[in-house]
Amino acid sequence: MKFSNFGLIFLGVVPGTVCAFSGSRTFTHHSVAPTVRLQMSTEEEEDDVDDALAKLIGKRGGIVKKAASSPKGPVIPPDDLPELKDPLPEKTGMDIFEMPDFKVKRPLRTGKKDEDDNDPDSVGEKGDLFIDYQAEYDDENDLHISNRIGFGTKAWGDQDAGFKIGKRLKKKEKKRGKFLAGDLQVAYNKLTEGGISLVDTSENYGLSSRKENLSAEEILGTILEENTQSIPLVASTMSNPWRSLKQGTGVRIGTKSAILKVIEQSCERMGTSAIDLYQVPSKMFYLGTPGVVADALCMAMDQGLINHVGVCNMGKTSMKNFAQKLKKRGYELTSNQFEFSLINRKAHKSGLIQACKQLGVIPIAHTPLGAGLAAGIYTATEPTGGQAGGVAPFTFKTLDKYSSLHGMLETVSLRVNKRLGKEQKDNQDRYKARYRGAPEVNTSTTTTQLAINYVVAKGCVPVPGINNPQQADELLGCLGWALTDKEVKMLDDAADASDLGVTV
Repeated sequence: MKFSNFGLIFLGVVPGTVCAFSGSRTFTHHSVAPTVRLQMSTEEEEDDVDDALAKLIGKRGGIVKKAASSPKGPVIPPDDLPELKDPLPEKTGMDIFEMPDFKVKRPLRTGKKDEDDNDPDSVGEKGDLFIDYQAEYDDENDLHISNRIGFGTKAWGDQDAGFKIGKRLKKKEKKRGKFLAGDLQVAYNKLTEGGISLVDTSENYGLSSRKENLSAEEILGTILEENTQSIPLVASTMSNPWRSLKQGTGVRIGTKSAILKVIEQSCERMGTSAIDLYQVPSKMFYLGTPGVVADALCMAMDQGLINHVGVCNMGKTSMKNFAQKLKKRGYELTSNQFEFSLINRKAHKSGLIQACKQLGVIPIAHTPLGAGLAAGIYTATEPTGGQAGGVAPFTFKTLDKYSSLHGMLETVSLRVNKRLGKEQKDNQDRYKARYRGAPEVNTSTTTTQLAINYVVAKGCVPVPGINNPQQADELLGCLGWALTDKEVKMLDDAADASDLGVTV
């Protein structure tokens, strides 16, 4: 006789057969003589049931007595027991196919979304959340730029700046710094996942590839469509109408409807319904009334086309006047973007950065690496930036002028690396008792990263151009650490000496 090895077994007795039912299979054994009949009277059945019930009651009484005499504590009376709720009310019986799944893995810990998320001391297992090391700053307004750093797209789609239309690069092209749209996608993903979310673009970038739908705004639109997990902060800049006329992108009459159409076209190219920060350049050449630009921008905010208004390359007076025009219409000026780096510190010396802070305007710095000269990429000893057979973009006279600054960058880099290494060790000891370890911070900084964090230390948001994943990795290496006041002064002194042509 064979039976199933799981489930409940039901024996059915009929004349001449014994059947075992398990699941959907039936096994029949014919060894029982057909003349044998199993019978039981009603009285015998009741006696057996009474005997079995008596045994169970006696056994239960023994258990209760044993528990009452146990040192672990008294037995709770049945009437005082809490009501037990059925965890699976919709399930009935003990069918094996209706049993709930067993959880064998511990759930992942996730950080709370509150002010503690920005505190390095509260870092745990936060999943995909990044750490905002610059959660608060003095000129904070309605626009928050995470980690006080962004990245630019000036070369995106620009074939003269290294962009190539296609899917592959040759080895020689890679050495020359060529890049593809796919490289930009990888770089964007790295930056936004790492905590750098501000991406700065313009309708004027990559016009040479507009016919192939590969201008900077169009490339960014494709990237945003591919990566739906990131939450970027998109900033775009209107092209000067006079420049647009020269570039053949259309004649723009100074009307509010014409400006609104330009904004709508940028939204269409990027595949978005609204632009987070829309910037207008200084010296706008419009034939309309002086307030037409401010009126159009306020209308765009009323219609939800843009969320914040910024300006580009405006001095203190022009910035204050434009801010007043917006304020009369019920809006505030959010940002001012201008050039600032170790080799161009005019915005600091003229008081422009301080004026931004007084107005509550965020200063954004484009060209923070000074085309490589402020970062020590091109030096008197490495005029081609270390590329064999490359072209030197600066004359030897210019490179020699900044020799003091380049030497100081190397000195400060060694100093910072030593300091960060010690801080990282101290943090590891402080965090290991509660968490997996201290947040990973770059302890092998480069002169490029020093140049970027110098701009941050001066109160600006640098937006260096990023064209490939390697540059994205280097930019992410700027997070989690800052220059000390003494280190900033060392760089300022070296920059002053270079401006004066003095060798330190």
